[in-house]
Amino acid sequence: MYSRVNTVMLVGICILHSETAFAVSESLSMTISGEIESRCDIKLNAGNVVNITERKKHTLPFIVDCNQPFAMSVFSRSGGLKLTSDHSDKPNFYDLNILVSSVGINRTFNSKDLHYPQYVNGSNAIPFLSEGKLVITLKEKLIFAGEYLDIITIDVSPSINDAY
Repeated sequence: MYSRVNTVMLVGICILHSETAFAVSESLSMTISGEIESRCDIKLNAGNVVNITERKKHTLPFIVDCNQPFAMSVFSRSGGLKLTSDHSDKPNFYDLNILVSSVGINRTFNSKDLHYPQYVNGSNAIPFLSEGKLVITLKEKLIFAGEYLDIITIDVSPSINDAY
């Protein structure tokens, strides 16, 4: 009787095992996707007007917020500060330093070179929320009475592989 129990048990295990071998397998396939919109902004912390009446050098902090590598273009309407009451074409030149240390930007331009757009890139680094600063340094002190004006335009845009 002892051997009969072992035989029945062995046959039962073989039957169960063979049923599992013939089972149909099923699989699940799914696609997961998502999208984040491109964002690239610059915001001046101190407003958009810089008064350099009392100082030869002025620092203006800003925030650049991009979720991908970026490039900046910098343009000066007059190529320097011009006396608004004088119709002379001779502007008073200044240097403009752009610093965003988190992405390795530290460039200085003379305003006469900004009369045509100049480009700066962030070395393919992504700044997310990064602090930067613009430093404006007059080359010579303003001496004539009146209002001096120049308009600087800085555009920040997404960049792929350091392209502008």
